Amino acid sequence: MKINVKTNKLEASTNNVRGLCSVTFGDSFVVKNITVVESKKGELFVSMPCFKSKNVDEEGNPIFKDIAFPITKEFREELYKQVLASYESGESKEFEWK
Repeated sequence: MKINVKTNKLEASTNNVRGLCSVTFGDSFVVKNITVVESKKGELFVSMPCFKSKNVDEEGNPIFKDIAFPITKEFREELYKQVLASYESGESKEFEWK
């Protein structure tokens, strides 16, 4: 299946979100609002779309639930690699997945 990754950098972000990404699967299905986030240590990571649940953890912080996410480790690693590559280059990335 052909997968297209398009990431847009956010220049004037007031939080730690640095980019927004859309991933299109086989010209048939799209997942939007995948985010590129900068950690407190300055490292970039990928966060899948999620929502804030009504539940809280033991410290009273809200618990977020993913809406869409990779099922296998292999696909997650490849997808996140492509999202970060798209973010860094500013260009769309396309790859094939079995």
